[in-house]
Amino acid sequence: MLELASSAILSLCQALGILALLLILLGLDLDKRWRLRHIPGPPALPFLGSLPQIIETGSPTFFQQCRTKYGPVFRVAFGRNWVVVVTDPELMRQVGIRLLNRMMFRSVMRGDFARIDDLGLVMARGDFWRMLRNAWQPAFSPASLSGYFPRMVDCAVQLVERLEKRAVEGGEAARVDIWRELERMTLQVVGSTAYGVDFHAMDSKNDDSLASVAAAATADTVAATAALTSADAASRRQYGHMLVKACHDIFRYNNVIHGSKYLRISLLLPELRPLLSTLAYALPDLPFSKLLRARKQLRDACISLIDNWKTAAAVPTSAAAAVEGPAYNNAAATAAASAAVTPAAPTVAVGSFLGLILSARDKSSGDALSDLQVTAQVQTFILAGYETTANGLAFAVYCVAANPEVELRLLEEIDSVLGSERAPTEADLPQLPYTEAVFNEAMRLFPPIHMTSRVENTAVQVGEFIVPSQMPIFLSISSSHHDPGIWPRAEEFIPERFMPDSPRYAEVCARVPYAHSPFGYGSRMCIGLKFALQEAKVALARMYQRLRFQLEPGQVPLKTMVGLTLSPRNGVWVRPVPRHSRGE
Repeated sequence: MLELASSAILSLCQALGILALLLILLGLDLDKRWRLRHIPGPPALPFLGSLPQIIETGSPTFFQQCRTKYGPVFRVAFGRNWVVVVTDPELMRQVGIRLLNRMMFRSVMRGDFARIDDLGLVMARGDFWRMLRNAWQPAFSPASLSGYFPRMVDCAVQLVERLEKRAVEGGEAARVDIWRELERMTLQVVGSTAYGVDFHAMDSKNDDSLASVAAAATADTVAATAALTSADAASRRQYGHMLVKACHDIFRYNNVIHGSKYLRISLLLPELRPLLSTLAYALPDLPFSKLLRARKQLRDACISLIDNWKTAAAVPTSAAAAVEGPAYNNAAATAAASAAVTPAAPTVAVGSFLGLILSARDKSSGDALSDLQVTAQVQTFILAGYETTANGLAFAVYCVAANPEVELRLLEEIDSVLGSERAPTEADLPQLPYTEAVFNEAMRLFPPIHMTSRVENTAVQVGEFIVPSQMPIFLSISSSHHDPGIWPRAEEFIPERFMPDSPRYAEVCARVPYAHSPFGYGSRMCIGLKFALQEAKVALARMYQRLRFQLEPGQVPLKTMVGLTLSPRNGVWVRPVPRHSRGE
């Protein structure tokens, strides 16, 4: 009996020893280290890689430090996910134009959410991506941008009126997180321009009570989503507030720093991702619960928009004509056809972005997109149109408030073109080059899209190095934007760099055009570039036409956080100061 016990203990020890050896070999990632041995980079801990430093400093700062130490091309381990990082503008241009496929670290999401991530324009590949790109393109044509312009102006006017009201109230009420206010505006712009739907994201009526209502609605996604088709203004405001929070939570919790522990563990042990996904759904931690809830809300919103569009498309013209407003649903149209007394329930506008996507057909098969594929595009448009532009505008307000000489020149330009009251027109935009330069310089210092990626099935030459096949390549936009070898006084806010008639323009922009690339590279550059620039110029022109912004103390330098985008860590707190009395 003793011999049997001793033999069992010995066998257990041997098994544990073998397991420990396997774990050590797994954690060392010898295969990847060997494949990348010719590319310099920071030391990588077993399992952890460089994650501790990345979490501590943020990837933009960490990449800038690595560029200084290891040169323009280096390797980095995000846990056991190895990547090659490129920071030189010309090399980034070459890789960005030559390679078309993007990559992202797999999350622990599954089912529809995982498929939606893969099917959206951002991550789509091959012929499917080309078909989507063609389907999206008309939404950003000159004619479409002209059609969006009045709605962008209207949203900017609403924002300014809201801020002016806060300024007049004074005291603590005048202390505003301009980042949050701009998030509301950009969501309103997305809803009104892309779908013809008013999300009421900026409505100030009953803000406090609406916040509590939206929080309660969070527990019931179906009930909250039903508000989209409600004609009741309070329900629509509730929906807008809920959707703003959902979008914000998606950006905050879908990353390694603020996200779920299951996501962090999956970076260390990607082989266990299926198990970790199961555990995340069965025993969710708080970040995963918030992310899952937000994604359900956004998915349901997208499905609701699609259903409304299909319902509206199926209603006979005679019935539709009886319904007031820009859109309708089946129940409203049926009632209107008989009694013409039921108020309209808004749906997606004819000729909108969503309408174009739903009308798209595969050239080879003639097939339309599935509902899930369409949902992926709607989600992509909402998220892309909401977060990045809001972040860029918030950074611009911060930079202007911190640089009085820039503010003075900006106000002079806007006053000379618009005066104190007249809302901007399309013809005014080319006359506001400094306003555009302010936004471009803010996007240089604080690029919301701080990094993009590429991956290829074959080995790729990047500068003097060969990147192995299937090895992710990160293009560090932020590193390029802050490279002191390219940008004189790289950490200073100097909008003149982007004024063609300024000597500053010749220093970099005329010499190294791709040194400033906040929207990416090549044919996978952000398709909404012109949409975002138009929206930003309209918003800045209207905001500074009526207001100045004083920074609350303690925000210089501004603290940022890195998630899906680069954003203000604690917001951008300002006090709006009216420049004119109404009627001047």
